[in-house]
Amino acid sequence: MKFLVTGGTGFIGARVVVNLWERKIPVVVADLSLNIEWTKQIALLKYLNAPVKLSEIREQIDNTEFVHLDVADKEAVNQLFLKYHDITHVIHLAYLMSAEVEANHHRGASVNILGMANMFDMVVDHQLARLVFASSETIYGANHSAYGDENYAVKEEDFCSLDDHFFTYGVMKMLNEYTAQKYIKTKGVSIACMRPPIVYGDGRMRGSVLWACEFATNPALNKPVKLPFSKNARDCWIYVDDVAEQFVRLALKPELNHFSYNNGGHSVTAGELMQTVKNILPDARYEFDENIPRTPLVDRCDSTRLEQEIGFIPRSLEDGIRAQIEEARSRQLQVSY
Repeated sequence: MKFLVTGGTGFIGARVVVNLWERKIPVVVADLSLNIEWTKQIALLKYLNAPVKLSEIREQIDNTEFVHLDVADKEAVNQLFLKYHDITHVIHLAYLMSAEVEANHHRGASVNILGMANMFDMVVDHQLARLVFASSETIYGANHSAYGDENYAVKEEDFCSLDDHFFTYGVMKMLNEYTAQKYIKTKGVSIACMRPPIVYGDGRMRGSVLWACEFATNPALNKPVKLPFSKNARDCWIYVDDVAEQFVRLALKPELNHFSYNNGGHSVTAGELMQTVKNILPDARYEFDENIPRTPLVDRCDSTRLEQEIGFIPRSLEDGIRAQIEEARSRQLQVSY
């Protein structure tokens, strides 16, 4: 068994790689903008005070190949699979985020549509055991009111029309899912996707939701934070390490019962989110923008299907925020050293 993780030094991808290192599963890490040292740092900080585990992680790191890859370049993608012909599983996370897509639609389509199709072709051409890719809660549209009851948790079979969408990114994810199911039906391959909500944690460096890092990391470092929406805005939040665990478990399970899965998470208002931070860090300084009543995302996602499939329930919101705060502080100390 050997994994390829594309976007493997990105915000979620790096956590997936560390998860595989912890499992001692060989992995090839591919990214267009390789951030190798940051990926290593995540693993090393985690086990700084555990010498035996730290030694094991270092061994995994030393045996890992880091590869520069543009997934939109089919020949480069194919050459990677020819070179690492023992790859059996792929977790595909190489994708341009919403702001990047809106800034350059041509490049966005190249990476997000053509790049995804290239990876689907690799599943067929190289007879891979499984490919799991990141879809998004944005496929459900920009407003929870499309589903009626505000307390309703959106399920995988729910659908929203294009008229209710806000992000080009989300519509691209819809096309990815549609195309994947074509490959499954016509080629008999194993492909699955997950639809994460807002993924929070320390170390997010790009995209339009940097506040999903800053809301807890800034207070951890004694800095103020401003969330660009009302305290009453409700969203669904999940910790980045839990998402990584979900990706790896879904990739490893021999047989799957479904194609698409909601990651789940905790549905809270921005006010409730920051109160959780303040319960941990009483001196946290934060403010909201009451001119923006809500984010263009659904508010609740049902995760029953995924929990039953892989037997994993994400940690509590408070535990996730504590983990983020501890990592942010450890990283600052490590940099200081």
